[in-house]
Amino acid sequence: MRKNHFIVAAVVVASLLAARASSAAEDGYLWEVTSQMDMPDMPEGRQMPAGMMGAMGGRTTQVCRGEDESENVSKDKEMKDCAISDLKQTPTSVSMTVKCKEDRSGKMEFTYNKARTEYKGTMRMKDRKHGEMTMKLTGKRLGPCDAKKARAEQAAKVEKYKAQADDAQAQYQEMSRKSERDQLKNCAKAADTMNPDGLGLWGGCYKKKDASCKSMMETYAKQQPKVAEECSAKAEELCKRYQTEEGYLKAGRSHGEAAARMCGVSPDDLRKKLCKGASKNESYEFVGAHCPAEAKPLAKKHCAGRSYTVKEGDPRRVEKKWFKFCKAVAGASLEGDESSESSERPAPTPKDVKDQAKSQAKDEAKKAAKGAAVDALKGLFGR
Repeated sequence: MRKNHFIVAAVVVASLLAARASSAAEDGYLWEVTSQMDMPDMPEGRQMPAGMMGAMGGRTTQVCRGEDESENVSKDKEMKDCAISDLKQTPTSVSMTVKCKEDRSGKMEFTYNKARTEYKGTMRMKDRKHGEMTMKLTGKRLGPCDAKKARAEQAAKVEKYKAQADDAQAQYQEMSRKSERDQLKNCAKAADTMNPDGLGLWGGCYKKKDASCKSMMETYAKQQPKVAEECSAKAEELCKRYQTEEGYLKAGRSHGEAAARMCGVSPDDLRKKLCKGASKNESYEFVGAHCPAEAKPLAKKHCAGRSYTVKEGDPRRVEKKWFKFCKAVAGASLEGDESSESSERPAPTPKDVKDQAKSQAKDEAKKAAKGAAVDALKGLFGR
């Protein structure tokens, strides 16, 4: 939360500088100050809550300050933890360095018109915990004002502003925590289901060296180090797993092509390599799903003409050892995989047999009913 207070202090310094333009015998001058915050470390696509946008950037406020700068500084609560150094002034410019507690610092430069009734300025602030930010300001002197009264009103506004900024910061932090939880969950799920899409940036930029990916990865590593570390590890895990029989089988047709592109491998070359090992290791489910040349003779021997519904011991029954293989061969054929080269298909499953029997029974019942109706009509008309 101290970061918001540092911003408040920076705006106060800007108003102090504006007050230096007062040279008449008036109690004070009213200044219209417009500020715009720029935070370059904000990750791409990340949005601030509306409250924070209003509190941190694009604001126009009116500030009334007296001529006694020592009094202005001493009575501003926001400046109590800050010290000004390297102060340099000319008739049309002011520059200084501000150092506050908790390793917060800023460099400020302002340029005035000859009459010192308008100014433009830039404040570059640095916070060890939150990084760097830049605030651009413009000021315009409006006229005389009651500095004592304005100081009291300004103090009340500052307290209100701090409360709003703290609330907005709390919302932003909660959004960041939720974003982190969701991304970690998605990356873990992606590695488990072999779906590269769930890896987001870490899938799209895996092993890529272009400037855009490099910049985004560096930003996330700085802003969300835990997400960057764990999602990078999950991307590495997915690619290693994809190049195994189990991972290739898990990815299947739906995610296999995306995994191959992400990992920079040829799916055909990888499949051929894995098929050789699968045949030696007797990984029959993999062979049935992805290795048509090796599957064809095995399917003819162990699947063709066999059934899952006959009793155990019946020579027509598919052996338990070949159940997953026969099912994989059938699935690959239905999906139009290379294994469709095999002209042999495994016997239907129990559900297929049952559904076919029901369909046949319905057809026979319809034929019988139709025949009975025809006979009744013939009898009615004496034919």
